[in-house]
Amino acid sequence: MAISSTLPAPVLLAAALLIGCGDNGTGAGTGTGTGSDTGSTATDSGGTTDAGAADGGTGATSTTDADADGYSSEVDCDDDNADVNPGAAELCNGIDDNCDGVIDDDATDRISLYEDRDQDGYGNPLASISACPGDAVKGYVTDNQDCRDSDPDINPDGHEVCDDMNLDEDCDGLREDADDSTDTLSMSTFFADYDLDGFGDPATLVHGCDVGDIRSLNELDCDDSNPNVGPDASCAPFDGVWTGAVDFDVAGIYSTSGTCTDTGSVTISDASSTQVSGTVVCNYYVSYGYSYYPVILTLHGEIDYPWGVSGYWTDAQEWYTESTGADPEDSSLWLTSFEGEFSEDGTLTLQLTGARDNLFGSYDVSLDGPWVLTH
Repeated sequence: MAISSTLPAPVLLAAALLIGCGDNGTGAGTGTGTGSDTGSTATDSGGTTDAGAADGGTGATSTTDADADGYSSEVDCDDDNADVNPGAAELCNGIDDNCDGVIDDDATDRISLYEDRDQDGYGNPLASISACPGDAVKGYVTDNQDCRDSDPDINPDGHEVCDDMNLDEDCDGLREDADDSTDTLSMSTFFADYDLDGFGDPATLVHGCDVGDIRSLNELDCDDSNPNVGPDASCAPFDGVWTGAVDFDVAGIYSTSGTCTDTGSVTISDASSTQVSGTVVCNYYVSYGYSYYPVILTLHGEIDYPWGVSGYWTDAQEWYTESTGADPEDSSLWLTSFEGEFSEDGTLTLQLTGARDNLFGSYDVSLDGPWVLTH
């Protein structure tokens, strides 16, 4: 701008100051810059944009943290809720608390639900899923105390009874005789065996589910307070007649083999010199010459205290001993034997074995088989 040199010096200075304050831009151009008192921008005709700050501003884009939770709105998916941000714990509340884009997926307050196949209200502890509290999932329950999820009658509310499968109906970890809650109406009656020697007291009865422990099927104990005293000579519990069916395999009679079956008896007497004696007759079929051939066996033996018997047997056709004049009672002439044992169920089982050779070869017999008798 041209200023006349004829103006006084003070006037020239004021004009210069006005001209200098009219343009705050920094651009260099051929045109005249347009100034603004706000100081925001000024554009020269040369096309350069000034980045002047307004009232001391920096000129950068600003972000906010409206809920003051330490996370800006750029990463906070709900900047109006301080409980929702990338560092929050996910909860079952229908909100994406941790801003991972999924609602309630890894919530810290999820619970386990258990499969209830038998629909008795109790679940299988080995079959579970995760869910939020209050979620209703068909076929699943919150309880996990079912010990047999295939049977609706077996659960903590079940009724313990004696059964063949030894089940734990009330899921308390105890079964039948070990469970004090077992229904007594389902129990059987046994002879008491308080000394646990396997033999019961005939004068004392107890109830339970199974044989064992203090329960015995037999009544053979002489002193149930002493396990070293069972069925022995002090009370002679075996005395009497024992009967039962035989089923023997026989071979050698007239060169044939087969079986003989019938019923016989054995007498046991503690006081007798021959404590075990008895006779059994069974018909043995011979296919030629004779329709049936009687096999007559006689037992000779003794009691093996406290629980067994033993001895030998002879047969009625004593041709061999008659021809030689040998004593038929001499067991050394008969390669035969029997052994027996009294069992807890009150039976006596004899096992007969052996063979008898005939001098003339017309009658050789070998015999093998069990004989179960009851008192």
